[in-house]
Amino acid sequence: MKQIKVWDFATRLFHWLLVTLILAAWYTIENRMIEQHELIGHALLGLIIFRICWGFIGSTTARFTHFLTSPLSALSYLKASLTLNAPHSSGHNPAGGWMVIMMLLIIGFQLLSGMYANDDLGFSGALSDSITKDMSDTFTQLHAINFNILVALIWLHLVAVFFYLLVKNENLVRAMFSGKKPVNQINPQDQLNFKPLLQAMVCLLASVGLGFWLMV
Repeated sequence: MKQIKVWDFATRLFHWLLVTLILAAWYTIENRMIEQHELIGHALLGLIIFRICWGFIGSTTARFTHFLTSPLSALSYLKASLTLNAPHSSGHNPAGGWMVIMMLLIIGFQLLSGMYANDDLGFSGALSDSITKDMSDTFTQLHAINFNILVALIWLHLVAVFFYLLVKNENLVRAMFSGKKPVNQINPQDQLNFKPLLQAMVCLLASVGLGFWLMV
């Protein structure tokens, strides 16, 4: 069946870099590689800044205005999905759009709390000197709690991916690699426009640079 491009390279690169860096962040903290953990955190910060920017200036399916709907619309979509009557979406569906926002918020808070945290062994985050030790300790605790929330969201995301694959016969993972979906799995009313790769790369490099500048 004919395949239609729905995801630009920048959005796909963001997605898989995010997966890789979150796994690396977990691995480094589990193995007490704190300096490497901090570097990964700032790389993630740059990546999140890029995604927020790309949500305003990026290609059609990357834009918040394309996939962010009211919470009621998202709930209606979920209800329709359970009966397999939900309409197809070219990019993120209404429920998936809110998952993107939740992920950005939770990961954003994880990065912010990490910059204010300390480990009582000589390491402190880039912004921890601007607050009291008690406040830094609080952010350290919140950093650990928020990670568990992030893990729960990741599992929810994986459940949704497998639901789409096994029940709705839509391979979201393959689409995020290739950037394409079968023509019968997109919204024919969407007019998709894609931004130049150079624009995305300039935005990404500037965002990552800002993320590491905050480390200095």
